[in-house]
Amino acid sequence: MPKYIVSIAIFCFMGMLTQSVASPSSYVEAIFHMDYEKAKNIYFDNHETQHYSTLLATILQDYGQIPTSYSFFSTPEREEAQNILASLSKGYINLYQTKNMLDVLPHFMNAYTLSKQQDNTPYLKLSLYAILEFYRFEYAQTNSLHQNYLDEFGSLAEDPIEEIWHQVFTLYFNYQSIEPNNRDGKNYIDTLTQLVDTHLPQEHPIYAIALSMQAFQQELNGDLEKAIALHKQCLTLCGNYNFLKYLCFRSHYRLSEIEYANANFTKSLEWAHGMKNFVDNADTLKSQIYINKLLAKNNAELQNYELAYRQYEYAVQNQFKLDLRENTLQNSKMEIDLRTAEKEKQLLLEQEKRTRNRNIAIGLGGGLAAVLLLSVLLYKNSKKKQRIAEQEREIEIQKKEKILKEQELNAIDAMIAGQEKERQRLAADLHDSVGATLSAAKLQFDHLKKNKDKLATLETMFQKTGSLLDEAYNEVRSMAHVKHSGVIAKEGLLPAVEKLARNASLQQSLQVEVQDFGLTERLEPSLEISIFRMIQELVTNIIKHANASEATIAITQHENSLNIIVEDNGKGFNATKFQQKEGMGLSSIERRVEFLEGTLEIDATPGKGTTILIDIPL
Repeated sequence: MPKYIVSIAIFCFMGMLTQSVASPSSYVEAIFHMDYEKAKNIYFDNHETQHYSTLLATILQDYGQIPTSYSFFSTPEREEAQNILASLSKGYINLYQTKNMLDVLPHFMNAYTLSKQQDNTPYLKLSLYAILEFYRFEYAQTNSLHQNYLDEFGSLAEDPIEEIWHQVFTLYFNYQSIEPNNRDGKNYIDTLTQLVDTHLPQEHPIYAIALSMQAFQQELNGDLEKAIALHKQCLTLCGNYNFLKYLCFRSHYRLSEIEYANANFTKSLEWAHGMKNFVDNADTLKSQIYINKLLAKNNAELQNYELAYRQYEYAVQNQFKLDLRENTLQNSKMEIDLRTAEKEKQLLLEQEKRTRNRNIAIGLGGGLAAVLLLSVLLYKNSKKKQRIAEQEREIEIQKKEKILKEQELNAIDAMIAGQEKERQRLAADLHDSVGATLSAAKLQFDHLKKNKDKLATLETMFQKTGSLLDEAYNEVRSMAHVKHSGVIAKEGLLPAVEKLARNASLQQSLQVEVQDFGLTERLEPSLEISIFRMIQELVTNIIKHANASEATIAITQHENSLNIIVEDNGKGFNATKFQQKEGMGLSSIERRVEFLEGTLEIDATPGKGTTILIDIPL
């Protein structure tokens, strides 16, 4: 029996040896080394602290790529270590997994405040690391709030690993600067490279981060060959870790951009497709935008225009969703920043209050030494008051930024509305321009098909039909490059209408005549385009529906108005029912006339032809 008890004791003792001794410093060191398995095995004698230390290491290791639900104790807030770790865990869940950015910073700031109140330097470093990680995710180009925390983290850095992270975050914010001239991080990258080469093995996860930054610096230097080699070396190290998955995605993206810049579009496509293997599972929307923009512009260069258009359209739709989400978040984030600044101000006031009470206690001791000490502390208090005043100024600045952000949202809404109108206009142009030409070509083909054995001038008809198809091709190409009719822009309204009449008259069964009165000077370009599109649509309707043999287009320019009459001797129609029809025919013309503040009259009777009268003010 005694031997049995001794064996159990030895077994338990050996089991305890497999876990590290409880130490906030050793735990934070493991986190900074990204050795999350080691961090999870560090033993704490407090049950809740043990739970949250393991939970935090697991969240950082998964990086939001493994859907998981996490448990938290319903413990009242108190100034203990487990509350710091719990706040950090909640903040990282919102940052990495749920992407609820509005709730990230309050949790991190709570951990920061508790660490200062407890004078817990290791957890203060961990809290500053978390705050800097948040600003790395949500960096605003005009925002410098991260700088104070970056400086504080640098002042606390003691070990090489902490100095390495200070350099990493410094480079992150440097490369994200709004000013291109400030993006050169050569001095910082040299320091980071020296630290990493001296203190870390090449298989260390942070080595992959350093390689990625070195590659980006080489891109800034213009040495693309060296940048490609460094990106590929980074890919060999980061593929085995969920928390470095974003590096694999970023390296594929940069390699695709470099190959695109070198006009290696097929190779660029391969890297872009490779990005699909490293999509952020917690935020697929943003990842898909990057992927589809790359695919679209490479397929466009490879003349895969239809595929490129679909990919670009998909990216644009997702970009609108992302812009709306991020601008809404930014607007709400202003309020969070205000609350954060207020909390920091409250912390400074509490520190000032504690310092004042301590000064009173020291003053009661009397003596010259107490007076001298009190003077020093009063000087420190004045400095803290100065910091409080600076915080108040920062709050005012943030309030103004919130107003500017609201104005920016209104501008974005207006931009989206304008883009939607542009799409509708382009759709109408495609229908009016290309549709009319292709309709004429189709009728030519139908005529050839029905009378191929009767026509004596078969070759001439084929040439005319080919000319129509060439014109349709040129109209599409012109529309894609200049977004409006090249014929109208170069020659004017009347030559374009006369050319339209000639094309429509290529059919032997229809002759279109153009009459003009007083049209001696060019009109405003956008007005000419709108008028041409209306006439084009009316001629298309005659070809498709009227079964007419003759048609007349009369354009008369008066001093303050322009009159357009389009007549045909076709079968006519019931004018009271045209608005009930689907499509973009007379209804489209009616909308154009209404937009130009003109009037539209329709004189049509079944069996007696159709007359359309349009008056447009000048």
